[in-house]
Amino acid sequence: MSAHCQPHKDRVKVTFECTVNERAYIKMLSAREHLTISDFILSHIRPEFPCEPNEETKQALLDSRNKTDLKKAKSITEFWEQMGIEPHADN
Repeated sequence: MSAHCQPHKDRVKVTFECTVNERAYIKMLSAREHLTISDFILSHIRPEFPCEPNEETKQALLDSRNKTDLKKAKSITEFWEQMGIEPHADN
């Protein structure tokens, strides 16, 4: 599941305990799918309730399909710069 859920006013916070290594692993898996930890976990326990993409995501998908407003990078470093991500960040 790659769609991001919009925040809902009727959501509640759930807390569960895990080790530091388990938390790091969950963060890594969710980041790989470009999801928040909450959306990652929900995508695995509630697959029958997919999230509706927000308007920005819908527009990005449409632009991609129509090959409009696309950015090209000449290198992986340029790609990360365009994404606003520091490729060598320690965090």
